[in-house]
Amino acid sequence: MKEQKLTILVADDNPSDRMLLETMLSQLGHVVVTAEDGQDAVDCFDPDKIQLVCLDIKMPRKDGWEAAIEIQEKAQERLIPIVFLSGVSDPAVLQNCLDVGATDFISKPYSPALVSAKLNAIARLLVLQNALSEQRDELSLLNQQMVHDQEVAKMVYERITHSNCLSDRALSTLHHGSHIFNGDVILAAYKPNGGMHLLLGDFTGHGLSAAIGALPLADIFFDWTEKGFVMRQILPEINKRLHTILPPNMFCAAAFIDINAHNRTIAVWNAGLPDLLYFSADETLPKLISSDSLPLGILNEHEFEANIDMFSYEPGDYFIAFTDGVYEARSKDNKVHYNNALNPLYEGQVKGSPFDWLEKMLHDEGILDNPHDDISVLGIDLSLALDNSPQSQSLAQGRSFNAPASFAFCYELHADSLKNTDPLPYLLQILTTVPELNKRSSEVFMILSEMYSNALEHGILNLDSKLKSTVEGFAEYYSLRESKLEQLLEDKVVIDVKVTAEQGEGCLCLTMSDSGKGFDTSNLQLNDFDHDRPFNRGLSLINQLCDKVELSDDGTKISIIYTW
Repeated sequence: MKEQKLTILVADDNPSDRMLLETMLSQLGHVVVTAEDGQDAVDCFDPDKIQLVCLDIKMPRKDGWEAAIEIQEKAQERLIPIVFLSGVSDPAVLQNCLDVGATDFISKPYSPALVSAKLNAIARLLVLQNALSEQRDELSLLNQQMVHDQEVAKMVYERITHSNCLSDRALSTLHHGSHIFNGDVILAAYKPNGGMHLLLGDFTGHGLSAAIGALPLADIFFDWTEKGFVMRQILPEINKRLHTILPPNMFCAAAFIDINAHNRTIAVWNAGLPDLLYFSADETLPKLISSDSLPLGILNEHEFEANIDMFSYEPGDYFIAFTDGVYEARSKDNKVHYNNALNPLYEGQVKGSPFDWLEKMLHDEGILDNPHDDISVLGIDLSLALDNSPQSQSLAQGRSFNAPASFAFCYELHADSLKNTDPLPYLLQILTTVPELNKRSSEVFMILSEMYSNALEHGILNLDSKLKSTVEGFAEYYSLRESKLEQLLEDKVVIDVKVTAEQGEGCLCLTMSDSGKGFDTSNLQLNDFDHDRPFNRGLSLINQLCDKVELSDDGTKISIIYTW
């Protein structure tokens, strides 16, 4: 290592000792500045020039200890080593030198070899200190740049994920992040046909890596809601996008809520979040809506399936959802709460707004002051969930609901189309041009979806729904679906649609035929609908929604009538 040349201040009231040390240091190549006593040393000290100070302990006007304290005050944040010169060996004296900030001692009489060794050690310390100071300054600049970049990114992120109707008076939200970026997301958008879509999501991880997935999610959510797509269409598209772009260990636990203010229904999908709570004005205990689907981004587009619960709501009903940052919160005593602090909420003992109670509990327990995870809460006062969205009002002003809207068309899909095309979004876009069907787009899509799934998967591909009774069978079902779909050559599905609408009443007649072999329909029970059964629910669900359901041609043809 190349020897470091220093500028050294030497203060000693003994002229011979001062001159001897000055000569030794000069011969070692250092620049020496001398002082005759402690006060002279303080006056001569310049932190921009002096790199090392050598002080005799006993000096007139100001001793070495006093001088050392004042020199360190003048040096401020700079590291200026101080070496005391002493001919005494009293431990108490040496201890006092250390107490006032000494780096080392040089004993009298001076040994050139010892002086040289100690100065080289101090020089190495100064080189290290300078390097650390430069690195600190570089890191400080980099940190400032990173904070600036994060603030800009955070602003863009919040504008994208908050371009919604969270200010609606029916909604209450709490969004509290443990980092600059939040892995939780709360989205809300008015539907063109009235009501609103809401999504509460929780991405794995924290900070920027967790928040990055919210951008494509929000993009699809807002764009597809604005275009009139329903929950059963939006969820698969979000899942497909996240499955494509997210790494394998990342996903989004989420709840999707569809409020239909026109007929006072709420459809709910929970995938990986804690139980959602539905408070009915007529009941004490809330209904718990547990997760029964895998989070978004885990399954591929063919394996994904949305199990949706539907309720009718009345004035006074309330709905609340929250991420696991609430369920697994740690209080001031660093204990995980789980259900303990939430028990009054689950047991129906909360008076007033459940959201207000939960927010107060999180504040009183100190959870919001020191969050260990992102915390998000969504409360919905269903008494205020009215059909008053700007889009709905615009729709009502722009169209007359009494205007006739009668038409018919036939949609035929052959093997290539069946392999590569999903006809349902196109069919729904046509049907929802009828204002009253637009209001009922969720039900219409459900009917179309179940009829098409029945025609393709059971009619043409001849898949057995009982495979879905187990997790392994579920995977096998969709594996068979893909392989059989690739082998199609001449099969087809024909969809006949007729709509008549006049004077506020209307009828949708829909027939779907497939080229499959058919099945025995004699034992089919359309009224046998079981929410908990993972298979054979489609036709029973259609029967619940429609005025008439009829199967013919050995099950290869199904016709429905849906009126309003």
